[in-house]
Amino acid sequence: MDILLVDDHVLFREGLKFLLARLADQVNIHEAGSVETGLAMGSQQYEFSLVLLDLNLPGMNGLDGLKSFRQRYPTSPLIVLSGVDDVTTVKAALGHGAQGFISKSVTAESMLKDMNRVLLGERCWPGWDSGKASPASPDSLAKSSVHLTLRQIDVLVRLCEGQANKEISRELGMSENTVSTHIVAIFRALGARSRTEVAFLARKKGLI
Repeated sequence: MDILLVDDHVLFREGLKFLLARLADQVNIHEAGSVETGLAMGSQQYEFSLVLLDLNLPGMNGLDGLKSFRQRYPTSPLIVLSGVDDVTTVKAALGHGAQGFISKSVTAESMLKDMNRVLLGERCWPGWDSGKASPASPDSLAKSSVHLTLRQIDVLVRLCEGQANKEISRELGMSENTVSTHIVAIFRALGARSRTEVAFLARKKGLI
């Protein structure tokens, strides 16, 4: 399996390579620190088993870079890796040809699951987990009158499953204080006064 990893942070690439090695028995990782370098690698190998692309790279604009990679490697599954996972950014990335969008804030296991999902021909975005209640797609979230970040949707899905703050914290790899902050924002956005009401309103409004 040949994987193209395009990210300008060397330390992040080094850490991610250990995770990518778990995708298959033999994984060859081609690294690039810029859009231009990543595109130039096509002269050596036209298609990759998987392309991982950071949107915030020096030089070319993130979405312009994404479009260039989509044109250069038209049949390669492409996943955007980003520290920014708001609905607008995710929707734009998927709309420009990415098969997946993975937030850099997720756990290693969650990242690995999403990569395998894309390799199997599926799509993924923050908050989507086939083993759990399905959150709304970025398109439907963008049309919703309730404005939540996709990270808050991650918390909302687990909240509606009855998970306690400690469980959500452990599963999403964030502190309990951060979970509490997200829950307060969710209650405020939905106008809810209890977890039961949150679950009812989330389903009624199509958020999950």
